[in-house]
Amino acid sequence: MDERSLTAARDRLLETAVQSFSADPAITGIFLGGSLPAGSADAWSDIDLRVVVTPGRHRHYVERRKEIPKQWPGFLFNEWLPGTQHCVSHFHPFGKIDIFYFDAEALAPSPWLRLPIRILHDPEGIVADLVERSQGMPFTVSDNDLDISISKGLAAAHETYRRTRRGELFYALSLLDELRQHIMQADDWLHDRTPETAVVAKFDKRGSDAVLEVLKASYGPCEADAVMAALRLLAETYRAQLMELHASFDLARPLASDLEAIDILLP
Repeated sequence: MDERSLTAARDRLLETAVQSFSADPAITGIFLGGSLPAGSADAWSDIDLRVVVTPGRHRHYVERRKEIPKQWPGFLFNEWLPGTQHCVSHFHPFGKIDIFYFDAEALAPSPWLRLPIRILHDPEGIVADLVERSQGMPFTVSDNDLDISISKGLAAAHETYRRTRRGELFYALSLLDELRQHIMQADDWLHDRTPETAVVAKFDKRGSDAVLEVLKASYGPCEADAVMAALRLLAETYRAQLMELHASFDLARPLASDLEAIDILLP
């Protein structure tokens, strides 16, 4: 695929989307998030579009979130989840646009609005005002965020072991990926990386050297011995991270239980 053609097609898709939405007076704001406004995009980057809708029309747009992109040139397919307020749409030749629909009445200042954004349509200044009022709001790591991630990471490790012993290697490999995600998240927390860092540098570039080396070494063939070896390697790294997380954050969960859970998997 030619990268210049991909970039040009993405620009046309964005222009089409903005023209389509801005024609409706119920759309009070349109802005970009992600790598495009952050300046870290390449030809393969997708479009993260945020659309602010008046309360009376918000439900209409959410209900039609799958149908709207189908009217635009080059549409291929959608991916979505029930009960959400966004839809990801794929376009020829290799474009992707992720559209979130926000209720203007419910939109409030947030540290997420401190991340790089590009305002594309803001006739009443609503988005600009929110961005201004969001300055100085810090990102915080809650005990609940840590609690969920640690439990999910331990569960992924245990389930990898279980599925491997049962001969379900394809599933076990997918669970290793889940464990890797929690190791990556822990590395970000332990190095005080905020979502602002993630926007400008993907984990391949921002991760600590030791964790990156372990992650690279943990990929192997779809064989039981290889999966178990990868699990042990990742579990050893995660064990060290768990000790650091408990030392760095005031966690309600007991360290002893977390270590006991991970040590079950280690020789």
